[in-house]
This record gives sequence, C-alpha cells and structure tokens, in this order.
Amino acid sequence: MVRGNSLGEDLKLLVNNPHYSDLEIKCKDGVVLHGNRAILAARSEVFDRMLFTRGTETPDKQVSFLKIEASTMKIILEYLYTGSISNGALTTDNTFETLNAADFFQLKNLQDLISNFYMQICEKEGIDNKSPELLSKAVQLMSSSANNGVIDFLVDKVSKISLDTIGFDRLSIQALQCLLSKSNDETKIFKTSEYSVLRMAILLAVKNVSQEAFFTLKKRLPLWDKIEDGFDFNNNDIPDIKDICTSTANILAPIIEFIDLRRIEGKILIDIIEPLNLISSKKLMATYRFYAYEKNFLPPFRGIRCNFKWDKNGCGPHLSISSNGYMVSSNSDGGAGYWESVKTTYLMSSGVNKLHVRIKDTERFIIGIGNERVDYSNYVGTKGNGWGYFSGGYTHEDGLRKPLTHNKPLIGQNNEVIMNLNMENRTCVITVNGTENVVRWANLPSNLYFVGSLDTKGRIKIIR
Repeated sequence: MVRGNSLGEDLKLLVNNPHYSDLEIKCKDGVVLHGNRAILAARSEVFDRMLFTRGTETPDKQVSFLKIEASTMKIILEYLYTGSISNGALTTDNTFETLNAADFFQLKNLQDLISNFYMQICEKEGIDNKSPELLSKAVQLMSSSANNGVIDFLVDKVSKISLDTIGFDRLSIQALQCLLSKSNDETKIFKTSEYSVLRMAILLAVKNVSQEAFFTLKKRLPLWDKIEDGFDFNNNDIPDIKDICTSTANILAPIIEFIDLRRIEGKILIDIIEPLNLISSKKLMATYRFYAYEKNFLPPFRGIRCNFKWDKNGCGPHLSISSNGYMVSSNSDGGAGYWESVKTTYLMSSGVNKLHVRIKDTERFIIGIGNERVDYSNYVGTKGNGWGYFSGGYTHEDGLRKPLTHNKPLIGQNNEVIMNLNMENRTCVITVNGTENVVRWANLPSNLYFVGSLDTKGRIKIIR
C-alpha cells in the first residue's frame, strides 16, 4: 500500500501497532493492546483525564480496563484512530459490549453508529419474539440510562408484547424496571395491563427467594384474562405466605415505584394484592384516597390501548357478546330502525386509545364514542349520547345528523373501521376501509367510551 493517499488507511496502521505506540492497554481477558498516548488523549476526554493531569503527562506506561474485552477495545481503538469501523467488526453478538464501551469513553457518534447498525440488523432479521431476552441482556451489560437508541428500541419492541404471554425466564427484573421507567409515553402502545405488570414484578422477585415460593404466589395471582372474566378469589384456598412475602418485598421495593396502582381496580388490590403484604400501607392508602376523591381509577393500560372488549354489562337486551368479549352480535328481529348499542370496557380519560373493528353480515352499523350516559336502547349519537359514524354516509352528533364530505354509504357485508381517540387533545379520527380521516371530531369531553350500534342483524368484532 502506498502511504499518503488515504488518511484513514494510513491511520489504521497505528491501531494496536507496538512499533508506533508508547502505551500499553490491559483488557479484561488479560490481553495487552498498544496505543499512542497523544492520539488517544486528543480523541477521548476519558483517555485525556487518565493520561494527562492538569496538562502534565502521567508517567504510567500501562492503563487497565478490567471490564472491557480486547476484541471490544480493538473496535474502540480503530474508531479513535480513523473515525470509522471496518465492515464486519460489529455483530449482533458484540453490539451491547461495544456500545457500553463507547458510552464509557463518551463517544456519542460511535454510540449512534452502533445503535443504527443494531436496529437495522434487528429489523432485517425480525427480533420481536426475542426482544425480552435481548432487553435483559442489554440492561445487564449497559446502563439502562445510557444515551443510546438500542435500549429504547428494545423497550419499544417489548412494550408491544403482552407480558402475560412470555415466560418468567425470558425477562429479568432489571429489564422489567427499565421497561417501566421508559414506558410512560401515552402516545405509544403498551400491551400489558398494570395489574399484569405488578404480577410479573412480584413473580420475578419471588423467584429469587425460592422455586416453591414462586409456585405458591403464582397460584394467588391469576392472569389478567381470568380477572376480566370475573375470577372468584378465595383466600382460604392458599396457605400462609408471610415468610415468603417478607423476603420478596425487599426485592420488589425498587420496581414498585414504577408501577401505577391507580390503574388497578380497587377490588383487585383489596382481594388479591393487599393480603400479600408486599406493598406498603402508605402507598395503598394513597391509591384508595385517589379512588375516593376522583371516584374513578385510571385506565388499566398505560400508553395507547388497543385491547378493548365489549362490556357485557353495558349493552342492549337484543345484543349478545361472545369470543371472550371481542364479538358483539345482534339477535333482534324487530325490523329496520331497531337500534341498540354496546360500549367497550374502561372509561377513557387519558392517553391515546385505539379501537379497530371489523363489521360482518350487515351494511347498517354505527361506530362512535359516548359518555357515561350511553343509551343502550338507541344508537350512539342520539341527543346527549355522544358521536357516531353511520355506514349510510352520515355522522350523528348529539342528536344532529350531518352528511359527510363524501356522503357515500358503505356497500358490502364486511367493513373495517379504526378509531383513534386522543384524550390529551380531545380529538377522535376515524379511518374506514383504509381511508384516513373520514371523520374528525374535536373538543370532546374528558371521559368517553367507544360505542358500537347495530340494527336487526350483524356483528362487530374487535381486532386485537
């Protein structure tokens, strides 16, 4: 190679080259690499502080990094000398270690380079199913508060998985704490109820006590689906667990601060959680006071909520709910105009909420939003009863029928509607069969339900 033609190629000759070096770098695995003091200090504040004190060179001829492997340090050195990394130097196996080292040496541009590489590889290979394990590994090897995109990327992936569907050996309690600390954005999807978050935290904590304790508490903490279906808890069926809970509470304490008990129904806290003595009475009392003053609890899911169900206690007498709450069907034979309505579970007062439904076997339906005074014996949109999109090409808003701009009735027995309700800016946008912004409502009230209305026949299925 002819020198002088490429600065980058020439500087590569300096990487780990004892001939041009005046510093030894001892790594975690005992391997000693070679570097140039002046170049490393000029390129890294960390090296500058280590090698020069108040502008005076320190006499040490060797520095040690007992947490960084030699293979990782070689990548750091190459970047410091050349400002780039050779193709193939980064892999999915060494990304976390290299990213952690880049954070240690305060190399922001290198962190960004590694993060972008990792996210591109993950998107290409499809890592969604492995994201809990990857987040656990990332948190183990890196600071969860490190300024890089990888942890945020993995948090976003895990947020879209229900924690009830993953095994307790796939997500560490440290990774769960990281997930919760970074998942307070009400505009992003979080697919796990706060009760399930607490359940996961408790069971991960108790696994550190004993396997027997884990199975004992697992019996006391039903899955969210069973809670929704009306789980009947009997304290008499479970043995005394006082000793188990004393040990578990200490492990659990740091993560409890990231769990919002106000999102868990009072009856669940009183019947299932409080008897475990895992949460301080002060924290529980603060939650109960919130219920008393607000006369409500927050939605059970943080972030965008996509997993609503139809409320069997909030529907007309000729409507029936099946498929574990995701399907509502009309059984009416009362003739045209015999409208009845059903609301979804959970009153919405915050965050971004999304309902995706498929309407089957009918061309006559209304999808909309209603307040706490929903009239189940009529369609949504009647006076004092909310806002409704009618498949005939109209909206019904507080009793007033308004034609849409396109004013075209839907044709066919199957249609899909997506409603995005943003309670932060009080707006609702409706997409119909892929056409966005068919309807847009603004200046909405502070508490709303999604509502569906059917005539004499048809079904409305919630798409999860």
